[in-house]
Amino acid sequence: MNHISILIVLIVAIGGLAGLTNYLLLYYKGMITQKWEVLRHLLSGIGAAILVPLLLNMMSSDLIRHTDDYDPINYFVFAGFCFVAGYFSDRFINTIGDKILKDIENTRNKADQALSQVQENEEKVDLLVSNEAEIEEEEVQTEPQIDLAGFRSQHQMADDDAQDQIDGVVNAFTGKYKFRTLEGITKELKSTTGVVRSLLEEMEKEGAAKRLTRQDGKTIWGLTHKGKMLTKK
Repeated sequence: MNHISILIVLIVAIGGLAGLTNYLLLYYKGMITQKWEVLRHLLSGIGAAILVPLLLNMMSSDLIRHTDDYDPINYFVFAGFCFVAGYFSDRFINTIGDKILKDIENTRNKADQALSQVQENEEKVDLLVSNEAEIEEEEVQTEPQIDLAGFRSQHQMADDDAQDQIDGVVNAFTGKYKFRTLEGITKELKSTTGVVRSLLEEMEKEGAAKRLTRQDGKTIWGLTHKGKMLTKK
């Protein structure tokens, strides 16, 4: 008899034996009155035993992996697993089912996180590439402008003060970091969060800045091609 056949026999025989043992225990305790329920316990025990290889695989166990030097004692260990699983069949099946569903959910969450990370990286790459790409002659000749009317009205600033503020924000991207947080820019400029946020949002409306969301949910900002041209004015 080959290895797979032995495992199948153990699953059916030991699983059925465990289910029968569980049935007899409950029957003689008076907890079961219907003799036909023996069939349910037998099938439940065998079903639980069938899940043992799945459990071993989830545990990365080599217990039933056949090799040239496979130790026959492992069959007895496997039979023990099958008996325990078959005896506690209902609980075992529910536990394995919950474990599988949890693993599937975790895998899906990781896949979603990986996809979000890829999308974030693509946006960063697109932004960097657009900044470093060759500039057409007509673009160079066109001086970029940012409409600060809304910002000036909101914060009641003079034209020169508003321009100084936007120059400070733009220049904050010319240092070590190409992507900045709102808090980082605010701290560097010794300004207020409200002022810097308003400027960044105005720049975003004008196509000079773009906001990205990191994997940890933190919002970062970067300059677009138009925004980078503002640093060269």
